[in-house]
Amino acid sequence: MGTSTYQPSKNISFHRRLKATLVVLLVWGGVSLLHWLPKTQWLMLGLTAILTVQTLRMLLAKPAAVMDSEIYLPSVSILVPAKNESPVLANLVYCLCQLNYPSDSLDIWVVDDSSTDETPQVLKELQTQFPALQVHRRESKGGKSGALNAVFPFTQGEIILVCDADAQLKANFLQQTIPLFHQQGIGAVQVRKAISNANTNFLTCCQQMEMNCDSFLQTHRIAVDGMSELRGNGMLVRRELLEKCQGWNENTVTDDLDLCFKLYLAGTEIEFVTVPSIQEEGVTTWEKLWNQRCRWAEGGYQRYLDYFPQILTLGWAKEIDLILFFILQFLLPIGLIPDLLWTIFYSHHPVLFPLQTLLGIILTIAFIAGLYQFQNLRGWSLVWATIQGSLYMMHWIPVMIVATSKMCVQHERSLWVKTEHRGGVH
Repeated sequence: MGTSTYQPSKNISFHRRLKATLVVLLVWGGVSLLHWLPKTQWLMLGLTAILTVQTLRMLLAKPAAVMDSEIYLPSVSILVPAKNESPVLANLVYCLCQLNYPSDSLDIWVVDDSSTDETPQVLKELQTQFPALQVHRRESKGGKSGALNAVFPFTQGEIILVCDADAQLKANFLQQTIPLFHQQGIGAVQVRKAISNANTNFLTCCQQMEMNCDSFLQTHRIAVDGMSELRGNGMLVRRELLEKCQGWNENTVTDDLDLCFKLYLAGTEIEFVTVPSIQEEGVTTWEKLWNQRCRWAEGGYQRYLDYFPQILTLGWAKEIDLILFFILQFLLPIGLIPDLLWTIFYSHHPVLFPLQTLLGIILTIAFIAGLYQFQNLRGWSLVWATIQGSLYMMHWIPVMIVATSKMCVQHERSLWVKTEHRGGVH
């Protein structure tokens, strides 16, 4: 892939806006029909029953143990997009240069994405200290996908590892992940993420719990042949697949979530592993959390609009998994608005209560299991943490409502905005 994949976004935005509006009208119309004709509420019960069966399959599944593979040492390129990342780059570069991997099979690239802080000076100093470090500078307005596409043609690795600038990883990271690609059908690997500043405040503590909840769900979705998801930081992808997918989509605000669908449509599988993990900074204020999660929600929703109906060609196991999480993550929050209005003005019972209950059960079990497995919590500490995490997760309801509603009216996609990293956490 020698050129950028960026294309003018006006037509893309128009089609997204049209599809998003149609989805909202269908959801609002469906919920209103359930209230207007109570006899149709058996449809909601039937849908909930089908999704409950899938939920039970997922929650009760036993994830397969990751098998040790024979020695497999392909060439690896590590890509680090960096825009105004001077507080954290030195820590990451030190980690990357300490990796236990043959130096002749490893190249490390940092993309200076038109930084306006001390990032260029920091990188010059790091190149003096670590001659193997390679720096690609580009003039742009930012955007992680664009930065990755810009440096990709200069890389040589058979496997591409993408790290955020605030990442922290152990020396044996590649030794524990690269052999997974020797297994047939694996085209990408995502490692479990952890919050390096989890003890800073309530928000960072809850973000750590959220990551553990996500890790539980990811491994159990794979266990029933469902879909896994890339998380950007700590994701590894085969070079040939990136070339087949024409690199990263520059018309999205979440390059990782978009790439998930492209990889599945390319006919590969995505593995998720809980060991090793990769650390990153959690945001420390509600304002930053809101901005970050709105971007994640918008990007997550965009991919459904962009790749429908192609994504419904992956076989029944992935399709039912996809439907379960699309309904509970995106359609349910949209439907809560008309459901609440009918309940208030006509004294009806909420028709979406069965789906809300199902979502609550999934999150509660995932929190308990994730905290038990990855934070080693027991007894009342586990109960209290689960209560805190469940209350914290309620912020996703307004986030999803705002993000999905915004898609109906905005004429251009939101600009990619990086999360500020402060450093100082080791």
